[in-house]
Amino acid sequence: MNQKVAIIDMGSNSVRMLMMKMNEDGSYKMLDQVKDMVRLSEGMGEENTLKPLPMKRTMHTLNLFKKLIRVHQADRVIPIATAAVRNASNQGLFLEKVSAETGFDFRVATGEEEAWYGYMGVINTMKVESCVMIDIGGASTEVVWIEKRQMKKAVSFPFGAVTLTEKFLGKEAITPEKVKKVEHYVKKHIESLDWLKPLKGYPVVGLGGTIRTLAKMNKYKIGYPLESLHNYQMRDDEVEAHYQQVTRSTLAEIRQIPGVNKDRSDIIAAGVTPLWALMKTIGAKKLMVSGNGLREGVFYEHYLKETQHQGGLIEDVTFHSVDNTLKNFEMNLSHCHHVKKLALALFDQTRELHGLGEAERRLLAVGSLLHDVGMYIDYYNHHKHGFYLSLNARLNGLRNRERVMCAFVVGMHREANLKEDWQAYGMLIDDKDLDIIRKLSLFVRIAEKLDRSETASVQDLVCYVSDSDVQVLVKTTNSPELEITTAMAFQKDFKKLFGRKLYIV
Repeated sequence: MNQKVAIIDMGSNSVRMLMMKMNEDGSYKMLDQVKDMVRLSEGMGEENTLKPLPMKRTMHTLNLFKKLIRVHQADRVIPIATAAVRNASNQGLFLEKVSAETGFDFRVATGEEEAWYGYMGVINTMKVESCVMIDIGGASTEVVWIEKRQMKKAVSFPFGAVTLTEKFLGKEAITPEKVKKVEHYVKKHIESLDWLKPLKGYPVVGLGGTIRTLAKMNKYKIGYPLESLHNYQMRDDEVEAHYQQVTRSTLAEIRQIPGVNKDRSDIIAAGVTPLWALMKTIGAKKLMVSGNGLREGVFYEHYLKETQHQGGLIEDVTFHSVDNTLKNFEMNLSHCHHVKKLALALFDQTRELHGLGEAERRLLAVGSLLHDVGMYIDYYNHHKHGFYLSLNARLNGLRNRERVMCAFVVGMHREANLKEDWQAYGMLIDDKDLDIIRKLSLFVRIAEKLDRSETASVQDLVCYVSDSDVQVLVKTTNSPELEITTAMAFQKDFKKLFGRKLYIV
């Protein structure tokens, strides 16, 4: 299946390209990502006509993308156009020109298809069961009801950040009267969806550059320690505060807000209104930001077909992405999974000592699988390299608190005191979390040593817990002296954390 795929999303505000590589073992990796803010829908007006200058900007960008595709030697190009082209009265002439000059034959997605691809990008990369999804583009806004990971209802509205700005705000000063008109117009459309009424209190998952900009503003304001926006979460009062900030500021003031890109500063005020209106309508208390959208959705549809995936969706987004990471970093998969098996056996059979639950067990499973990922860089200090890679690799389905905890579990799998200042992540984890991390990382350290030869000579284990000690009986077909000797080096750490002596026989 070795295949390089270029996915081009010709949107109303920007043109973006995602370059992905799929491998024979079912893994995949992003090779490149590029965008250009072309404002294709600029000035379309009531007649819905693509204008010469935006078309020229778009053609220039597509020709640059063509060169990148040649550089990467892509095997397949999947070009998709969305709202601006979909609504254009001169759609045919423009697409003929694009095809003649670039060779790209764009498929024009319907509003429902655009909603579907956004849903596919979210549901295959976020651990969310039920929510309302909103994707705010330049000239359209898609709203989707997701229930038990299935798309139940979807609608595409013919307005977005660019078109709302042109229709109501213009290039002059933002005034309260103009803002009220945008709000009234958008709320009327949102409130027309009868199927939203039973969804009171559902979380909202937001897609698109406008919502990512909102998240960046929030990150800068609170001094958030991580870079990733995927699965970033905001409370409703934070969304409200930033909405009021951009709708009550002048354009010059908006440009000075940390996190706001100058290319988006003039459309952010109107652009964020659909999100604000949706959250108000359903009384949502939480916004979950997706870094993925249409392009990723197109990729996952293609990938799942190529791999003949059962059910059409990735079943467990976390362990799928962990497995993908292990393959990308050329890990010994059998060793990683055996360490996970032994670590979980220790966890399960000592519950009366640690008192931890299923959420922590899941973190242990992820951390134990990733424990050696730093070896991809170098053996020396590979626990430190592993900390960095675990913190920054795309591990889907984890909240950022969980990501930090997993990174520390990985980083502490060789020694109890990783020389990383955990207080730098004090916004996400606290002393209680650090205690959990110490316990989980100890299970990984012991489990790793019980597979010291990486041959699964210790096939399994049984723990006997008493008031004074924990005896671990290993099941093996040969002499486990190496494994037992190295694992027993953690006796003191075990006694310190659990108040019991550790014996491995």
